[in-house]
Amino acid sequence: MLSRVHKWLGALLLLPLLGWCITGAIFLTKPGYGDAYAALQPKFYPLEVSAPARVKEQWLEVRLARSVLGSHLLARNDSGWRQYDPQSLVLRPEPAEADIVRLLQDAISVNQARYGQDVRASSDGYVTATGVLLRLNWNTMTLEQHGTDRAIIDQLYNVHYLRWTGYRALDNVLGILGLSCLVLTSVLGARLLLRRPQ
Repeated sequence: MLSRVHKWLGALLLLPLLGWCITGAIFLTKPGYGDAYAALQPKFYPLEVSAPARVKEQWLEVRLARSVLGSHLLARNDSGWRQYDPQSLVLRPEPAEADIVRLLQDAISVNQARYGQDVRASSDGYVTATGVLLRLNWNTMTLEQHGTDRAIIDQLYNVHYLRWTGYRALDNVLGILGLSCLVLTSVLGARLLLRRPQ
């Protein structure tokens, strides 16, 4: 009786393993992902803005924001986002390092448990007191943050999705081999399960 229960529990375990193999192969090769996840947004046309003659660009989108550094006019044209001074509409260069640090310190104040209180410049960008790397995109006024926890999670995803070497073609081959071995093991297990005792 116990061996029969053990056999059927083994058979039930085959289902998630086979499901993982099939979905793993799909996630590895990503057939049709390009269209399925393509970003779709309205088509934008140049704005009719009364701007000084020195502004020769046609803006497709405009954002006005305010930070600890003052007001920011963000405008998007065919080549991407740029930042302008809201009063003069002159292109606004990236501020000095001290101002960027002030902007970042203001941003991290919402979660001091994660970021601490201080930010300092480094060769990769800016680093918080807790070791989280921050990067500022001045033209879009957006921030990216990368901490040790994110690096660990990214590595776990790489292990789970069989991205082991960092070379996509080689990882795909190893992934397909690994999934094939898992399917073969499952099939052999199913044959043993269904085989009649002699």
